[in-house]
Amino acid sequence: MPDHQSNEPNTVCPRCGVGCRLQAGPNGVRANGVVGPANPNGRLCRKGIGALETPDDRLEDPLIRQNGDLQPVSWPTAYERIAESFEEILAARGPDALAFLGAPHCTNEENYLLQKLARILGTNNVDNRSRLCHVSTTRALSERVGWPATTNGLEDLTDADVIVVAGANPAERQPIAFNSFVRPAVTDGATLVHVDPVGNRTTRLADIHLTPRPGTDALVFDLLSARIVDDGAGIDREFVENRTRGFEQFEASITDLERDETRLAAGVESSALEEIADRITAADRVAGLVGTGIENSAGETNASGALLNLLLLTGNLGRRGAGLYVLRGLANEQGATDAGCVPDRLPGHQPVTDSRARARIASEWGVEPPSTPGKTATELLESFGNDVRGALVVGENPGVSKRDPEWVRERLGALETLVVVELAANETTEHADVVLPAAAGIEKAGTFTNLERRVQRLSPIATPPARARSDFRILAELGGQLTQNPSAFEYEDVSEAFGELRRIAPPYAGLRYDDLGLEGERWPAGSPGALYRETFETPDGRAQFGSAQPPIVRGSTDGFWLVTGGRSSGSHDAETSSELRINPADAREIGVDADETVVVSSGDVSIRVTARLAESVRAGTLYVPAAVADPFLRRDVTTVSVDPA
Repeated sequence: MPDHQSNEPNTVCPRCGVGCRLQAGPNGVRANGVVGPANPNGRLCRKGIGALETPDDRLEDPLIRQNGDLQPVSWPTAYERIAESFEEILAARGPDALAFLGAPHCTNEENYLLQKLARILGTNNVDNRSRLCHVSTTRALSERVGWPATTNGLEDLTDADVIVVAGANPAERQPIAFNSFVRPAVTDGATLVHVDPVGNRTTRLADIHLTPRPGTDALVFDLLSARIVDDGAGIDREFVENRTRGFEQFEASITDLERDETRLAAGVESSALEEIADRITAADRVAGLVGTGIENSAGETNASGALLNLLLLTGNLGRRGAGLYVLRGLANEQGATDAGCVPDRLPGHQPVTDSRARARIASEWGVEPPSTPGKTATELLESFGNDVRGALVVGENPGVSKRDPEWVRERLGALETLVVVELAANETTEHADVVLPAAAGIEKAGTFTNLERRVQRLSPIATPPARARSDFRILAELGGQLTQNPSAFEYEDVSEAFGELRRIAPPYAGLRYDDLGLEGERWPAGSPGALYRETFETPDGRAQFGSAQPPIVRGSTDGFWLVTGGRSSGSHDAETSSELRINPADAREIGVDADETVVVSSGDVSIRVTARLAESVRAGTLYVPAAVADPFLRRDVTTVSVDPA
């Protein structure tokens, strides 16, 4: 039940990026919701209710590998082993022979200390998976309007007239935010447009469900922009003239867009596009919500960039009820990148190539960070055993990377030294030379930054195993052991590290740890919910238009397109049912009946699943939960065949 009044300690839910507040229930097993900005009704979803659950087989002692096996040791012994190993690598091969991997469910302060340790040692080889999750969306936002982050507060959604959800299923993945802000807006008359080749729980509330071919969302948004440009009535000319640049080039590219060819490539009906464009034209406020489903690899179309063009064209940035929302999945995805746990950006999203930013950090640390961008997590894994000889992995499990399992095992095993800080044994600790037992999110203090840029304080509401330590304490102690300046890692508590972060990260300037309270505060401090009300964070204060994108269907059209749900993680539940959802027409064509066992295959990879018929799945497309489709995901398979078992 929601708890509105209890004075018991409460914290931020570690299960997703919405940022609901919760506390331990009377029995200490189930969590109770506490009224907060992200869960104004004090409710929790199923994952939040289970947030107090931690692995049964918790690590309780530091371990080092001796004679092939991990053996319990004291903390000083474990630290000594790490220091000796890293010092040997540094002396023989230099700082870029080390890798540092953080995690989006570690706190801001923990990710900050990890990247600080890497950079004081002399390398930018530091990364976390949240950088990759929404890479094309954050790139478009960063390059064209300013910050790689959601532009508006969640509560702004209740003022929207049209809400476009693309490549996401917030009704299932971020249910409290969906039910607290999106559903009331729709109930009050807003139009919900769902752009996704597969219907899901979000589709049930949608007024319009558009089902483009996978990988063609950018074409859909270009077609909507073309319809609005052709008609002219939906263009916010005052906004375009006064607050943007590059409109003429964008308009020319849209004018040259082959409408019919693009529509056929996307596989959508012109009547549906016209209805959506008409509703956007008639709306005063339009908001876009995007998930990982619209992300593409480098060099392909950028759907978020195309949606950003549409929002700029219609003047839907810089005010309530509008903007672009990045539906981040894990608890501190935004904060991990804010804290600089990425290879090309310092804390506060400052480029490592920015000499002024490096100088400002040097005045705080006493050491200037290196100026050459480091390797990404993907590049680091590929370098294990070659250019990279030692790695510190905090709260992450590269052993389940989206690559061939045997190849991943070989890479992990090729390291001279692998140090893992973790709650329980996993695929990565199997290869570790040193394993350090960590506290869980509900067991520590610090801050998380949620998907709407709200920085909130955590308080411990559970007790870790007696010898486990928080990632923050472990990293501070390692910093004292590994660097020539141990005083740079001496902190009374996490609030001191937060104070240091705010002094060198521009978005966090003005935030004070003691003033965050239970509601937290969105960065930048003192700003209203909507960013860019007066100016954009660009050199000239204007937002940049992009161009229409070529009508190219991604990959092969042979077989069925494979669409998957969210991947699992240590802090985020994944759908694991062994089911295949297929359009009834496709099932009839290949001779598959409902509830029949089928074989899905591509090359020498295959899985067996149960067929479920679903009209909400686009013809020519199959849906399989990511956990079940993992063998295909590890090989970047996009099309598959289906046969009766």
